[in-house]
Amino acid sequence: MTVNSKTGQNPQGGGILARPDGATIAYRRLEGKTPGVVFLHGYHSDMEGTKALALEEMCRQQGRAFLRFDYFGHGQSSGDVLYGTIGRWAADAVAVISDLTEGPQVLVGSSLGGWISLLAALELRDRVAGIVGVAAAPDFTEDLMWQDFTFEQRRTLMETGELELANCYEPDNPWRIHRSLIEDGRNHLLLRDLIQLHCPVWLIQGQKDADVPWQTALRLADCLASDQVEVILVKDGDHRLSRDGDLIRLTNVVAAMLGAIQE
Repeated sequence: MTVNSKTGQNPQGGGILARPDGATIAYRRLEGKTPGVVFLHGYHSDMEGTKALALEEMCRQQGRAFLRFDYFGHGQSSGDVLYGTIGRWAADAVAVISDLTEGPQVLVGSSLGGWISLLAALELRDRVAGIVGVAAAPDFTEDLMWQDFTFEQRRTLMETGELELANCYEPDNPWRIHRSLIEDGRNHLLLRDLIQLHCPVWLIQGQKDADVPWQTALRLADCLASDQVEVILVKDGDHRLSRDGDLIRLTNVVAAMLGAIQE
């Protein structure tokens, strides 16, 4: 098997991207026309989810470039998610987009990926043609974690550096978070000011989302400088938005944005 020495890519489009500190970021890539699509997954998720695969199939059918990858500590990438931070994951995204894509890109971010896609777009304004957020969760470390912690949870986190949280998706596998996730998150908060992005941003948000309040999408829309912001509220939609109908909606929305960009 031949492997590209810079990116570690094999002929099937999968590979690894080496980071300066020795970490490795796993990715899968399709070559094709631009604008390309980059999928950014959620917290404790990975690039093998149904949304990523549905978008990959759409891009394959269109002959369009597509990229999905795992952040540090997730999926097939190196590292322990416990020591991941918003800044590190955003840096991963910037590196992946810069090194593994060419031309304009539409970023599709799910949950945490919605926050990361916004941060990456702020760094790569000339490369990002549009953003689609799916239950986008900017500022969740502060607004949905820290602010909801009890006094005892805050004290445990600050004194020991770690905290266990119940995982509704896998009850036997609680999430462990490190103090650095909260502290670093404060350096990347977006919903406190105008977000200087002027590309199209379309947000899909379930109103039965138990993790990210649907009002977050409206708050994000209000903070964006762009006039090209649309919010799609799914009355019976949950956080994952991974039902068959949800996936059809997602691919249709991304296809519509691509079409609008190319007009």
